[in-house]
Amino acid sequence: MLPRAPSTNPPIALVTAGPTEEPIDDVRFLGNRSSGRMGLAIAVALADLGWRVRLAVGPIRVATPSHRNIEVVPFRTSRDLETLLRAELPQAELVVMAAAVADYRPTTVSTGKMRRSADGLTLALEGVPDLLATTRDARRAGSRVFGFALEPADRLRTSALEKLERKDLAGIVANPLETMDAPDIDGTLFLRDGRVLSPGMRLPKPAFAEWLAQQLTLQRMQ
Repeated sequence: MLPRAPSTNPPIALVTAGPTEEPIDDVRFLGNRSSGRMGLAIAVALADLGWRVRLAVGPIRVATPSHRNIEVVPFRTSRDLETLLRAELPQAELVVMAAAVADYRPTTVSTGKMRRSADGLTLALEGVPDLLATTRDARRAGSRVFGFALEPADRLRTSALEKLERKDLAGIVANPLETMDAPDIDGTLFLRDGRVLSPGMRLPKPAFAEWLAQQLTLQRMQ
């Protein structure tokens, strides 16, 4: 029997999905290739288990789910997402950070549309803060926060464990970079208590999301 969140006064889960777009001017931006599908699937799987899901979605090109237990909240930039996290984290018992936040953003944003020049363009970039780390003070007491690590297979475990500690997470899903843009995922869940959980095979993203939602709900019940 699948674990379920309580039907009365259901707990709140915050799930982030999709990329950020960091504007260069009013037309152009720096972005990444995240489709958001993994985060959307996790939101649906948690909602099916009875969680009340706040789904924070970046600028994706696929439809967001229509589900009675899901409320969609949009964001565009890393600054938007940071503001959203600070507003939502105090209420969320569970947080799943599946969004692909940009690592860099322009230091200045030009008004209007910059003219193209044969001389090229040099952009000054600044690092985007680690949002899970910088918003740690906004988390609800006792909440469980989970992140994602997308890295080459040869350093996946090392990177995942380092991020688990640095971001002060309850767990992190490690996913090999080689599966990027694939319809499936070869994910492993590293938990703060040292346990390592895996479905034992590569799965389509919706099936992995169901497995992960079950694990996260079971963690709440233990």
